[in-house]
Amino acid sequence: MQALNLDKKTIGNNFYKSRFLYEENALIQKKMAEKLTSFLAPSYDNILEIGIGTGSLTKLVYASCRFKYYYAIDIIKENKNFLETRFPRLSYACFDMDNIKNYYPAQQFDLIISNAAIQWSSNQNALIQNCLNRLSPDGTLALAFFGEKNFYEIKDIFGVGLTYLNQKEIYALCSNCTVVHYSEETEELQFPDTISLLRHIKNTGVGGMSHTVLKKEQLKQYTNKFHNILTYNPVYCILKKAS
Repeated sequence: MQALNLDKKTIGNNFYKSRFLYEENALIQKKMAEKLTSFLAPSYDNILEIGIGTGSLTKLVYASCRFKYYYAIDIIKENKNFLETRFPRLSYACFDMDNIKNYYPAQQFDLIISNAAIQWSSNQNALIQNCLNRLSPDGTLALAFFGEKNFYEIKDIFGVGLTYLNQKEIYALCSNCTVVHYSEETEELQFPDTISLLRHIKNTGVGGMSHTVLKKEQLKQYTNKFHNILTYNPVYCILKKAS
C-alpha cells in the first residue's frame, strides 16, 4: 500500500482549499464530534483542542462545557482570525500536533480533545503519549479518530491510504492512565458513482488521491466490487490520567 502524503504543508493546503465544502461533506466527522462531546464533564479549567479545523467540534464543546481557557492548534495559519472571531476566549495557534510537547510547555490541561485529526500525525503513538504527559492530574484525553477498517475499499482498489491505530496499540499506551471508554463503529456512505465518492473524499480535505493516477478500469472495479460504498470506521477513546 502506498501511504498518503503526510507532509504537513500539503495537508494544511488541502484542508484550507476544502474549508467551504468541509462541513457539508464531513457527515461522519460531525456525528463523531457529537458523540465525543457526550463523554465530557460539565466543566474544565484549561482545554486544548488538537486539529480544530473549521471549529465544528469547538462549537459543540462551547455549548456543552464551562471552561476558563480554551486553546486550539492546527496547521492552517489563515484560520486564526476566523476562529478567534467565531469563538470568543479562544486562543488559536498554527502549531504542529507532533510537536505538542513544546506547546506552552509549562501549561497543563484538564482536557485535551481531538476529532478526526490524529490520523494525520507522523507518529500517532508518540502523539497520544505526549498528550497524556501534558494532562494535569485526573485530566482527560478525549479522542475520536479512525480505525483500521476506514476507507478499506480505497486501499483495496487504489492501493493508497493512511495508517490507523488499533485497540491493542491504544491499550499499550495506557500504563499511567485509565481507559474510561473505548468503542468502534462502522458507517457506510453510498454514492451514485465512484467519481462522486472520490470527490466527497477530496471535499473533506483528504487530498492525497489527487496525486494518484486513476484508471478507468479501477473505477469500474470499485463499482463492481463495492457498489460505490465508502466505509468509515470511527473510534472513540476516553483516557483519564492518574491523580
